[in-house]
Amino acid sequence: MPSFHRKFGQRLWPYRCRVVGIVAALQIIANAALAANRNIDLLYDISWGALHLAEATSQWQMQDDKAVILGSVKSDGIASLVSGFQSASSAEIDFQANQWHPVYLSLSRITKSKQIASSVHWSASGDILSEVQQPPLDLDKVFPIPGKLKQNVIDPYSAVMRQLDHIATTGKCAGSYAIYDGLRRFEMQFDTVGDIDLVADRPYGFDGPALHCQIIVLPKGGHRIESSWHKRPDKDRQLSVFFGWFPQGLVLPVRVEIEAPIGTGVARLNMIRSNIPGIAPAR
Repeated sequence: MPSFHRKFGQRLWPYRCRVVGIVAALQIIANAALAANRNIDLLYDISWGALHLAEATSQWQMQDDKAVILGSVKSDGIASLVSGFQSASSAEIDFQANQWHPVYLSLSRITKSKQIASSVHWSASGDILSEVQQPPLDLDKVFPIPGKLKQNVIDPYSAVMRQLDHIATTGKCAGSYAIYDGLRRFEMQFDTVGDIDLVADRPYGFDGPALHCQIIVLPKGGHRIESSWHKRPDKDRQLSVFFGWFPQGLVLPVRVEIEAPIGTGVARLNMIRSNIPGIAPAR
C-alpha cells in the first residue's frame, strides 16, 4: 500500500475505533417500553468521507421482559489493510422495576496482532457476580479499574435502552450512565440538540424526521495510557447521534457522526439491508 495511504490510515485509526465503539453500543436498540415480542436485524455502514471502513451488524430478539442481542463489527476497505479488526458481542438484559438491567455481557475483539475477550455476569440486584478478562488487563498499558468504580454500573446495552425509553416518552435525550463492559469503565452522557429532517446522502440511508442528540463519553478506567483521548476536553469526546422514528413505536439510531481535524466519521443505518418490523426495505 502506498506510504500516503498507510500514514492516513494510521491517523484515522483512533477516530475509527471511537465510531465503531459507539456503534457497537447503539446498534441493538428499539423502544423498550413496548412489550411486543419481535426480532430485528440492523446493519450500519461506517465510513470516513468516501472511504468505507467497517460494517456493524446486530440480531436481537425481544420477548416479554427479556432481550437477547448478538452483534458484530468488522473492518473493511483501507481499515482492514492498515489494521484488520473484528469484534463480537453477546448480551442478555431484563426489564425490571420499569427499566432495563444487565444480566450477562461478553465481548471479543481480534486484530492482526492480538485477541481480547471478556465476560461479566450481574445479579438481580445489580451487583457484579463474576467477570473474566483474557488476557488480564495490562496495567502498564491501560488505566486500572478500581473495585469502587465497578459498583452501581450497567452494561452499554441497558444504558441505551433506558435512553430510548426516555426518548419515546419525552421526545428528548437526557441522561448520564455509569457503564462497565468488562474491559473499560466510562460515563455516557446524553443531551438534546433538537429535531431535524434528515436527507439521505447515500442510496441506502435514512430519510425523514429524526431527533439530534449529543453523546459525551468520559473514560474512567481500562483505556490506553498512551492515548491522548482521556486528556482532551469534553467537546473533543462528543458525538452526534440521530434517532429516527419508525412504525410500531420503534426508535432507532439512524446516523452517528464524529468530527476530527481530518474529517468526519459517519455510521449510517443501511435501510436496504436491515430488517425492521413494519417497514418494507428501501429500494
